[in-house]
Amino acid sequence: MRKKGIIGCAVFAIVLLLVSVVLITGSRSVVDAKDGREKRFTSIQVQEGDSLWSIAKEHMSKEYPSIDDYIQEVCDTNHIYDQKITADMYLVIPYYTDVK
Repeated sequence: MRKKGIIGCAVFAIVLLLVSVVLITGSRSVVDAKDGREKRFTSIQVQEGDSLWSIAKEHMSKEYPSIDDYIQEVCDTNHIYDQKITADMYLVIPYYTDVK
């Protein structure tokens, strides 16, 4: 009988966690879209001669206060800790687009 109570509490906790995640991510999307632009992500393949700086110059937009902020987000998203990239690796990069 006690085991059923523990399982019930665990299921409740998981459901509560999932609902919280949905609510938080949903509200974040609204905040990003308040000026008519929405953050999205795409994947690019690093080419020979590319650097984080050159990728940032090509893809960042006015939503980022500085190129360093954009590079930091790219590094965080891709779990890059030394800011080194190599040709043929793939990166997930953020970009903003107009909301229709």
